[in-house]
Amino acid sequence: MAVTDQTQAAGGAPSRGKKTLSLVQYFAYGGGDMANNLAFSLAVTFLPLYLTDVALIKPATVALIFLLMRFVDAFTDVLMGMVIDRTDTRWGKFRPWILFGSVPLVVLAIANFAMPNALHGTGGAVVYAAIAYFLMGSLAYTSVNIPYGSLAAAMTDNSQERSKLALFRSIGAAIMQVILAVAISPALKQYAGEPDALQAALLKTLIPLGIVAIALYVFLFLVARENVERVVERVSIKESLKVVSQNRALQMLSLISFIFLTGMFTQSGLMTYYTRDILGNAGLLAIFIPISAGMIIFLGWFIPPLIKQFGKVPMFIASALAAAVGAFLYFFASADAIWVAIIGAILLGIGNGFVNTLMWNMEADTVEYGEWKSGFRSEGTTYAIFSFVRKMSQALGGAAGLWIMGWFGYEGAAEVQSASALTGIRIAIGLFPAIVMVLAAFLMFFYPMRDKQHQKILQELAERNAETLEAEAEEAKNA
Repeated sequence: MAVTDQTQAAGGAPSRGKKTLSLVQYFAYGGGDMANNLAFSLAVTFLPLYLTDVALIKPATVALIFLLMRFVDAFTDVLMGMVIDRTDTRWGKFRPWILFGSVPLVVLAIANFAMPNALHGTGGAVVYAAIAYFLMGSLAYTSVNIPYGSLAAAMTDNSQERSKLALFRSIGAAIMQVILAVAISPALKQYAGEPDALQAALLKTLIPLGIVAIALYVFLFLVARENVERVVERVSIKESLKVVSQNRALQMLSLISFIFLTGMFTQSGLMTYYTRDILGNAGLLAIFIPISAGMIIFLGWFIPPLIKQFGKVPMFIASALAAAVGAFLYFFASADAIWVAIIGAILLGIGNGFVNTLMWNMEADTVEYGEWKSGFRSEGTTYAIFSFVRKMSQALGGAAGLWIMGWFGYEGAAEVQSASALTGIRIAIGLFPAIVMVLAAFLMFFYPMRDKQHQKILQELAERNAETLEAEAEEAKNA
């Protein structure tokens, strides 16, 4: 294990990892989620439209594919987490998986948008979509994202440093979202009604972005380091399960995150439909996504000091409510009142961006809660559970939006949608997300670990660790 800095962490608790990380490490970690979001944001924002309007698969069928693949993730994510906890290489537990999984992930992410034209509108399209989505989401993305997310808790146990890592992660994700929106939205407008031409334009855009993503993964591998000292290097499957079963903080955070993210992914997955059919201009996607994502880029720098001032739980509640108001405004906006949607996008950007940053920070904290309760440190399995919850919310959110649209009569082949279908889009992107976001904010009042308690847990873990190392040294001396 790398040499650790035993200086005092924020709040007075001794740190078992480096107190401060370098700026290049922040950038490298943020670049990792920028690369991740080539696959993730494509799947959330653009893949539903591609499958309904290019591949000509019915919305309900697309929703079913998304949902079924996420149930598969219940096994692949948790299994990957356990494998990582048992990994021990000269490069650490996490970085090798990120490096060697990067190329397959990028190739498969692009393959989702490379369906042979002859399959469009046939049963073969459904088969291709299901297989491609499974290989990308349940296998390749899992093998990279689980170790990536677990890495933050191993780089430092200092709360302020984790806040900065989470911030850079959120900014990296937002940058890729903006790049994709700006790069793809012109093609959506130019090739509307021309599925084959749209597919060719998408591939022309995605291949160079894929090369950039691989370079970012390599940069992360070269720069990031695992600094947090652990007594047990390899954690058994039984011990991993014990960590999860006793980790009430992880369980509660997962439930709250699932509810909030279901609303967020419902909203974000329908933006292509919303700008085109409700606001009357698909090109507005290049404005709305940068507005929303740009909030975290410009305002995210305030998150660490705000956390220090007010705490993570109050910040989460306030941010979730801001996002709910933004989603509610989407419900009322129209082509004649685009300014209402713009205000909604700003609020959603602030709310979603802040909540996502807080989630990653709080997830890393639950690693110590689980270690405190069980005696075993399990970054891999802990993050795997959280990642699975996130993927399930992505699937359910995307499915819920498509089901609502389908229920109200949306037809992918129609040049103009019916009044009923337009109402369905409004409900799916506005009213439904607002309701579930408010519910998530309410449940956060009952979260079991506040910042002061986390500092006490770090203190106790440091004392336990010191006692264990002292006992091992004494045993070795006597032997």
